[in-house]
Amino acid sequence: MSQPPAAAPCTQGRIFDTDWSVANVARLLRANAGRGVWRPAGATGRSTGAVNQYYLRTVSARHLPSGVSLIFMRLERENCWYLSLCFAGANEVLPWNPEAAELWLWALFGEDRPRVREVPGVNPNVRQFTLAMDV
Repeated sequence: MSQPPAAAPCTQGRIFDTDWSVANVARLLRANAGRGVWRPAGATGRSTGAVNQYYLRTVSARHLPSGVSLIFMRLERENCWYLSLCFAGANEVLPWNPEAAELWLWALFGEDRPRVREVPGVNPNVRQFTLAMDV
């Protein structure tokens, strides 16, 4: 299985400036994430890597006003929503900001925020979260 990507200072997706609010970026990423899914490598043949790469570009963003770099997507195998979030400077991961992170978690998961689970990771400044999808 290919691991889902983790957020980093350099994003595969768009960079948003002050004309985009947290709520607007979250709305766009949710819509884009709902149009596809991250598939494990080899699950559907050779084209999986290219499809995953395109999907990653549409579900990744860097929001300059909040200093966040994030990836929000659906994971096929785990049947869940996935969020990787970090605070990013020009070329480095910055310390975790719990208040700003909560703002993003509520913007992306809405009323389901209390059901979101943090996935243990290696770097405490780059965090992953999942929310099981209702079947």
